[in-house]
Amino acid sequence: MAFDRDLQPTVAIRGNLQFTHTGLVTATYFINPLGYGLRNASDKFDVKAAHHALINSLPNGSLLLGIQAGLNTLDVLSKMVEGVDLDEAEAYAIEVVASYERVRAIQPQTRIFLLSMPVGSTNPGMSSLARMWRGGTPADMSGVTRAELEGFEEKASEILSRIGGDFEPVPVPAALFQWLWEHYLSRGAAGDPVAPTRVGALDDATAAVFRSAALDEGAQADSGRRLRPSFVPVIKVVQPDFEFRPSYQAMLTPHSFPYGGMAFPGGSEFLNVIEGIGDVTVDWGIRVSTRPADQVLKNNETNLRRLGEQMDQRDQEVSFAQNTLMSKAQMLGEYNNHFEVNGAESEVSFTTVIAVGSASREATMDAVNLLKRRYRRYQIELTAPLGAQVDLWSMLVPGSPPRRAFDDFAHIVPSDMWAGFVPFTSSQIGDDSGPVIGVNLMSGHFEPIHFGIMEAALHDLSASFAVTGELGSGKSYLLKLIAALVNDMGGQFLAIDRSQVGEWEHFASAIDDAVVIDLANPTVSLDPLRLFDPRVAGERTLDSILPLLDLSPTSGAGAAASSLLTPRGIAEHRIRSLVDLFQVVLRLRDTPGIGDEYADLASRLGTVAERVPVLFNPNLATLRLDAAATVIRSHQVALPSAEELTTPHLYNRLPLTKRLGTALYELVGVAAREAFLRDNGRFGLLIGDEAHHFTQTQVGAAVTSDFSRDGRKHLAAIGLASHDPATDFQGAAHNLIPNRFVFRQRDETLARNSLEWLGVDLEEAPYLLQILREDTSPPVGSGRQVPTERRGEMFMRDALNRIGRGKILGPARPERAAAIISTPGTARAALAERR
Repeated sequence: MAFDRDLQPTVAIRGNLQFTHTGLVTATYFINPLGYGLRNASDKFDVKAAHHALINSLPNGSLLLGIQAGLNTLDVLSKMVEGVDLDEAEAYAIEVVASYERVRAIQPQTRIFLLSMPVGSTNPGMSSLARMWRGGTPADMSGVTRAELEGFEEKASEILSRIGGDFEPVPVPAALFQWLWEHYLSRGAAGDPVAPTRVGALDDATAAVFRSAALDEGAQADSGRRLRPSFVPVIKVVQPDFEFRPSYQAMLTPHSFPYGGMAFPGGSEFLNVIEGIGDVTVDWGIRVSTRPADQVLKNNETNLRRLGEQMDQRDQEVSFAQNTLMSKAQMLGEYNNHFEVNGAESEVSFTTVIAVGSASREATMDAVNLLKRRYRRYQIELTAPLGAQVDLWSMLVPGSPPRRAFDDFAHIVPSDMWAGFVPFTSSQIGDDSGPVIGVNLMSGHFEPIHFGIMEAALHDLSASFAVTGELGSGKSYLLKLIAALVNDMGGQFLAIDRSQVGEWEHFASAIDDAVVIDLANPTVSLDPLRLFDPRVAGERTLDSILPLLDLSPTSGAGAAASSLLTPRGIAEHRIRSLVDLFQVVLRLRDTPGIGDEYADLASRLGTVAERVPVLFNPNLATLRLDAAATVIRSHQVALPSAEELTTPHLYNRLPLTKRLGTALYELVGVAAREAFLRDNGRFGLLIGDEAHHFTQTQVGAAVTSDFSRDGRKHLAAIGLASHDPATDFQGAAHNLIPNRFVFRQRDETLARNSLEWLGVDLEEAPYLLQILREDTSPPVGSGRQVPTERRGEMFMRDALNRIGRGKILGPARPERAAAIISTPGTARAALAERR
């Protein structure tokens, strides 16, 4: 057995500086992983370039770590309420409290990335032999001066400067070293501590904070056969205070990599294979050392001479040895040419350890065999070497002195090839804080997906989003979920409901201070002359009625309307409503000496005045947009198809009913723009479930563009949904809306359009097309129903252009979850079932 005094090298910690028994001083940093996931090849090559700069700048003996740990539920909830005044958002506070049990049940994980690098020594004049003789004698920390500490910090800063800011390194607190040690002792067992996701204040610590433990290689204590030792490659870690919950761990290391190389991207990211294994915890560590190109070239010359001597000695021998030597000489020549051509290259010697731990030996060995099978598919052979388990276990401990096993299982590659491993990457999607709308399915850890829609606007970022998917895939569910969260956090929203069953009306019934308006049977007026400020009412009215009346602003009747609706014309004729406008036009038509354009204008207005009471009924109250929720029901209003809107000859032949519908649709958007895109201190969300009615017309495209461009300045956003992003999400909807969601699309053409709109290169990842069509919330069984546990699956692109796969969860409160289900009857049944 080995004890912690042999394996824990720390004497003292000063902030992120670690002082070890051998005199080595290391600096350790949190590393912010780079977004990877489903991004295209050009982005992935940028990630590789960042890793290339990293490896060429690190000092020898640096340690890279990827540590899997459980997320603290309270940390998740803290991120949910970040930036929200709960005193003013009581409903959201209730939602967050209700989320507690759900997050606990999911048991989300995360991977913490760390970089530990040597930055000096407290005994620079001491030889390595003297250090070895000192063994475990503690270094005298009282002799370390402030100037020396500043020197170590300056050395670390110099290294980080060479690396660059891609990884945003942050110094770890001293408490991180204690947490890391306890995690190693409890890896995968019941006592494994949750991850410290927040960086605390830098502090100090001593070796006394580290627990003691026994490492039993082969788990000999579990066997009653004392004469025949166990040869199972497993370590049983037992802590004296927690003997009843040991951790069984196995250390794996690559024995060989593919002989033909590993293509990047797609074939070299071998650390991604370890994700998504249940019931165990899997950590990884890579210890690296580098040599410059000039030294590599000198060594290659020496090795070439040795090969030449061996070939001369075997020149007359009849065997395969001559062919083997020739092959080695050829490879050495290619290797040498690589460094001659790339002068800035370096040679990397690296040792990789994959640590697997759980509460039972059986679970650990099952995971080990699973990993071996996975890696075999990539022609990588993993081994769990007997007798070296404890040495490899110690390699993951920052500051650990070199051991023989580190060199025995090392591999040597050029630095650009090593950079293709891209170890510091993440499949994380979503924001750093905000409401939890789902979980990440791609990382394998089920991390919560935060969507800080209101927080983004406060930080001068666009909070707008767009959704695509087939009928019943979850588009409307997501729209209503985000609308509910905006309402809970004190914002307001306006949604246009096209459904015959009134799904948004049903949803609004669960919200206090909600207004529902039926455009066919109105109770309020959308008359733009009454709705908008007099300074802009005329222009807004022209934007609405000229397309409705099929008039050009420069034609005779169009010019007449434009003249009447100028501020001067409105004041002169006392026009306060569309009814007033109609009466003025009738009077001018009958006035002798006035042109025929007023007769034309009067006849056109007459065709719509009786048909659209929502515009021409003076007895209706004006729509107010200060309600918490406003739902505009347009199910009885005829609307043109996307093809009719985009094809000129079809648009010119649109019937009057569809022109009316389009005008009303645009008018609602303009009203929301006037209400939300002003500094009223309240977040406003405009929701359009039929996106082409906003994006394909001139006025609607302007509304979409204004929300996309300026919403962040005025605490506002737009949410759009459509079946086909190729035709409906054009212009601002394509270029300026950062947050994008793609739900199930079984039609191949629409699926292709959706993934390309998301930013996926299907030539690089054609398999994603099949996943979207067949394995995203797939309907199964005789009734072709989606199982409850598979509902809400989607692809997502976040504000940082990271692309991943997740699952929408919905509200944590049962009554709110029932309210946002699309079909009112289904919602009532779901709520009854929950009760």
